[in-house]
Amino acid sequence: MPKPMDNAAVPALDNEQLYRHLQEEKARRLQAEQALQLATEELARLARITSMGEFAASIAHEVNQPLAAMVLHAEVGLNALTQNPPQPEQARDALKLIMHVGASAGDVIRSIRGMSSKTNPVPTLFAVDDALREVLRLLRAELHKHRIEVCDGLALGEHQLSADRVQLQQVMMNLVLNAIEAMKDVHDRPRKLELRSALADISGTLRISVEDNGVGVSAKLAERLFDPLFSTKPGGTGLGLSICRTIIHAHGGRIWSTSRQPHGTAFHISLKGNPPWTPSPS
Repeated sequence: MPKPMDNAAVPALDNEQLYRHLQEEKARRLQAEQALQLATEELARLARITSMGEFAASIAHEVNQPLAAMVLHAEVGLNALTQNPPQPEQARDALKLIMHVGASAGDVIRSIRGMSSKTNPVPTLFAVDDALREVLRLLRAELHKHRIEVCDGLALGEHQLSADRVQLQQVMMNLVLNAIEAMKDVHDRPRKLELRSALADISGTLRISVEDNGVGVSAKLAERLFDPLFSTKPGGTGLGLSICRTIIHAHGGRIWSTSRQPHGTAFHISLKGNPPWTPSPS
């Protein structure tokens, strides 16, 4: 006659199966999270490359400008040395200018390379206003092409931020390009872009704003601006602002939009002061 099964063994078996099931679920969830992270990073990289294509003329302009200046100063230096008598001081000044302009061209190329490379985010300590002005310099030709006046309201001075500089510049580039797009069809008033930075409160929180006087966005559409795949531009991918939000949230900040009166839209970024805010040494 078969021996009756010990009832105490049944719950033990169930618990073992439940534990194994939970471990499998945990492993699958971790794998899915890792896959999502890789996909997000790749989307961010592709967005950078797309943005670069949108302002290819600006890149060419920014690289051609220092090259032309270097050629000009080289001619000045050669002329100084061939004079009778030679003018070594004038030639030395020309060489110094060539070194300075060459360094500026290198900065532009490094910025472009960083925005297109497939690298992991690297937090560094940098002056926020310097990074924002670099974005304006990269987009200067595009802004000039559309006759957009830039109002510089950057007021952080030498205050520094510990963050991924390339990612922050990617966000700003996207916002400025969106502002340019919003003002393309404006013909009844001067086109103005305002870029502002300031300390928002005594805790050290900083705020960055990009404001335009373009066509604006309705309140109904404004609620969806940061939704993935939603775009107000014909042919837009709807990924730009969504990726911007992902980047800013990863830095512990927030991004939002407001309507400007009588025209335009403003985008605001708030980044916490401590961390990642680090005041520059006095």
